This record gives sequence, C-alpha cells and structure tokens, in this order.
Amino acid sequence: MGNPLVLCIPGPWADRTAFLQAAVRHQPSGRFLCVGHLLSDSTTGERVELDFQGPDAHMREAFQIAGQGHLDDTLLEAVADHRSVVYLIFPLDFAAEQQRIQRFTSLLRDLGGIALKVESSGIAHSWEHWFELLGGTRLDQYSACVTLIGGERYYYSCGMHHFGSPDSAISRSVRDTEAAYTLNVFNLYILEESPKLEDGHTFSIAADAPKFRLRHVSDERHSPDDLFHNPQGLWCLDLLAN
Repeated sequence: MGNPLVLCIPGPWADRTAFLQAAVRHQPSGRFLCVGHLLSDSTTGERVELDFQGPDAHMREAFQIAGQGHLDDTLLEAVADHRSVVYLIFPLDFAAEQQRIQRFTSLLRDLGGIALKVESSGIAHSWEHWFELLGGTRLDQYSACVTLIGGERYYYSCGMHHFGSPDSAISRSVRDTEAAYTLNVFNLYILEESPKLEDGHTFSIAADAPKFRLRHVSDERHSPDDLFHNPQGLWCLDLLAN
C-alpha cells in the first residue's frame, strides 16, 4: 500500500474529547461522528481516517515556510497559538478524493481549524485560498497540492504524486524565475495532455524558448516511506546548448 494524502489542520481544541464534542454538535447535530480513527458523515456514509495530536511547538515555523510568504502574520500567530492538530488521511488520488476532501476540510474549518497544510507536499493555505483552489481550474487544483523547491543542484516540484504523475526537476544553472515557469508549464502539460513521454524527447515552453531534453529518473530525493516520495519518479529537464 502506498503513502497517503495527508492534510494538517491546527485548531483550538483542548483535547480529543473537545474535538469530538464539537464534531457531534455541528449542525445538523449528530451528523458527524468519530469512532476510533475514523471521522464519519452519517448523511453520506463517507468516512476519513483521522489522527488527533497535541500541539506542536514548530507549527508556526512550518506554516510560515510552507506558506511561501502568502500567510499573513495574524494567521501565523493564530497557528502558533493552536492547542492541538488534526491530520486527515486520504488515499493518494486527488482527482478521485477532491469532493471528499472539500467536504471534510469544510467541516474542520467550521469546527475552528485555523489553516491547512498539505503534509504530503509541504504547501500551506489559508481557508479562503484553499477553497478557491479546490473549486477552480486545473491550474488552481495543481497549485493546491504542488510546490516548487530549490535544492542544492536542482529546482524541482513536489506534489505531482497527488495526481499520479512524475514530478519534474531542472538545473539551478537556469535562472530561478525561468526555471519555476518552465516547471509549472511542463507539469500542467502532463496533467492536461497526458502525453506519452520518453527519455530523449525534447520540451520547450515556446518556439523561441530554450529547449530541454527529458530524462526520467526514480525519486531518490526522499525514502519510499516519506510522504513527499513520488513513486512515479521525476522528469529531469536537461538544458540543450543553443
């Protein structure tokens, strides 16, 4: 069984009992129940795995990094003041799980959840932004789950495994803004067109733009049991000389 899609939601609940009571009281009362590690919707019959944890002293820092400058200080201070954390655990298939994700994260927001971090890729959102992305275009849904990271030698994406697709990487010799744009365009090309790519194929974002040769590699950035690990591997975009 592969790794799951995990959502991290810090909140104000003093303990697990307080969270369960808040869920049961959510209107209509009694619709949501938590038995063991499952949060259930009695109306739809849907269930999601839930892991309840105490406060994390590093949560503010984690959200600040994962928010990439998009979370304001007021929200980050609220995250710092959280009293507990709920992790919602879904199968790693964003397209199939999207509606369940939307419904259960809506519940967590209503119960007092402060913000959300996609634990399986490392990107954080305010509630307003999260729901805008979930209900938006393919680009928006991509932006909900995928982030770009600067490594020692490469810029690379993290999160394409939520869509069952490889991530991508490009050398740091490419200017950062150009690298980011190229990676995003390439990833969206994969999601929207489902092309049959092979080693040695070339890619360019425009006729007059730099060309890259594709090279597929396994994901050695993370161990197989790491939530960031992409079992589909990566496409390395190697810049071709003019």
